[in-house]
Amino acid sequence: MKKKIFCIMAYSGAGKTEIVKELEKDGYKVLQSYTTRPQRHKNEWGHTFCNNEEYEKFKEKDEIAAYSQIQGYHYFATKRQLMLSDIYVVDPVGIEDLKKRMEDIEFVVIYLKVDKETRMKRMQKRGDDVIRILSRVNTDGLKFKKKRYDYQVINYDFDKAVKIIRNIIKVESKG
Repeated sequence: MKKKIFCIMAYSGAGKTEIVKELEKDGYKVLQSYTTRPQRHKNEWGHTFCNNEEYEKFKEKDEIAAYSQIQGYHYFATKRQLMLSDIYVVDPVGIEDLKKRMEDIEFVVIYLKVDKETRMKRMQKRGDDVIRILSRVNTDGLKFKKKRYDYQVINYDFDKAVKIIRNIIKVESKG
């Protein structure tokens, strides 16, 4: 049986990080992808921060399993990280890359749906400035044009969204 990884996909500000933090409490191993972007705050959760030189080393060694570029920054996961994880927050470009590079893994894609106004308010609340918010909304609009997913979960009620995702994981894990 193929290893199964649950990919959480959503526009910026849809609540991906908070949901996977909650799922991690259930014992699921959440992949914290690498990125070359600066941290938003000191204890930011969800990424391993690295520089461009470190990214190039991973690339040279053919260790990258999924790659995406957002606002000029590299976002990526290594093959080793994937093999040790159950859940991965990733965008549509990264998912397509994963499916091409990692054919021995089954990916179940869960898309979190939230309207643009709510996402923008959430990004502002986390400390993003207006220029960054507008840039992300524009970039996301292009990246998500051809999104493909297995499940869609509405995320206005956090507890309800987490409960639904837990059920999806439970059902999918049984095969």
